[in-house]
Amino acid sequence: MTKLNKKLAISISMVVILVSIISLALNNIFIDKYYLHEKKKTINKIGEEIEDLNIESAIKNINSLEEKYKTSIVYIPVNLKGDSENFITQNLVNEFSKKGISLKKFWLSKSKIEDMKEKSINEIYNQGKLKYSILTKFILKDNYIFAVTMPIEHSQETIAIINKFNLILTSFSVIIIVILTFILSKKIINPLEKIKLLSRDIAKLNFRTEKIKTNDEIEELADSVNQMSMSLQNAQNELNKRNENLKIFIGGASHELKTPIALIKAYAMGIQDGIDDGTYLDTIIEQSEKMNDIINNLLYLSKYEKRELKLENVNLKDLIEDTIKEYDVFIKSNGIEVNLNISKDKFIINTDKEGLKLVINNLISNAIKYTTNKKIYIDLNKNEKIYLAIYNKANPNIEKELEKIWEPFYVLEKSRNKQLSGTGLGLSLVKEILDSHNFKYGIKLNNEYLKFFIEI
Repeated sequence: MTKLNKKLAISISMVVILVSIISLALNNIFIDKYYLHEKKKTINKIGEEIEDLNIESAIKNINSLEEKYKTSIVYIPVNLKGDSENFITQNLVNEFSKKGISLKKFWLSKSKIEDMKEKSINEIYNQGKLKYSILTKFILKDNYIFAVTMPIEHSQETIAIINKFNLILTSFSVIIIVILTFILSKKIINPLEKIKLLSRDIAKLNFRTEKIKTNDEIEELADSVNQMSMSLQNAQNELNKRNENLKIFIGGASHELKTPIALIKAYAMGIQDGIDDGTYLDTIIEQSEKMNDIINNLLYLSKYEKRELKLENVNLKDLIEDTIKEYDVFIKSNGIEVNLNISKDKFIINTDKEGLKLVINNLISNAIKYTTNKKIYIDLNKNEKIYLAIYNKANPNIEKELEKIWEPFYVLEKSRNKQLSGTGLGLSLVKEILDSHNFKYGIKLNNEYLKFFIEI
């Protein structure tokens, strides 16, 4: 028997035993009083009905009252001034005898007869060895005494038998309860045991589900544990993915920082050794700026991963045109053709201006960097949502690499334009910024054109 079996059996048995003990106590203490109370209530009701009738009607209705209340009623004429109490008592005894009621102990004292003048009275007469008593109500009405009697059984023996039977019944009940508890609790314990094993597996990071069908709270508990298991599994998978990405990120950051640090050290030592040809300081400054760009992008990446946004109203059209102006010298010197297709709608959006500027800057610089025909295209229009697309003709062989394009430090093409060389964090930063705004975005390669799009 399991712990739960024992607890259920003991708890239910204790309740049954307690109820039985209370029942025994109540039987011994209150049943006699309650029995007498009910008898008095009935006999008082009979007395009220007799008192409400005139003498002729009262005598006429004796039989119907006896039948209705299962009682015996007698009456005698009396002369209160001339009849003695013994004479009155004997007359009443004789009347009861006519109805087959033999009274061994029955009398009316003078004081009781006097009390009857004021109101009806109740008396109980113990019949001794006959083991019952007689409850009698005396009513004085127009020189007639009515006596209403009801037998009261002596209940001690009956109570003793009932109590003994209750003890036997309680004993059998406890035995049956233990057996039924053992049988029925299996229906509870078996699914709970499955839930326990499921919880242990979850604690060991062995995420799984358990199908339990009981149509009650246990099934609801199992469903909750199953949902928790799936949620924890998803969280664990996400955490593992993030940890893996973190390893890749740290490795990439270390690699990107290692090269400029090594160059700075080498050129600084060259200056120290007096072999500077006049370009060493420029190289050190250039590599320092590259390190600064990497660190700034890392800080931006951390900021937008934490969703630290400073929202304000921004004109997207102006932002695009300003970004193109920043590349104006490079565009003209390299013969890049920029094709703008912007509708006449207003493009005011509530966004983090600094973040959106980084996004536009990265996408335009990438288009300029990777175009194979010196043309880039920018579409901006508005229907239900604002749609921005920046695209250029690209090497069709890059399609296999598109899945990795959002990863930190991933370079789409090795032979990049050195003048626009970045940190390798651009598109991963774009992804974090757009995710933090809950914007829909993506990348497509169609007919050798690589398109970045954003829906706002």
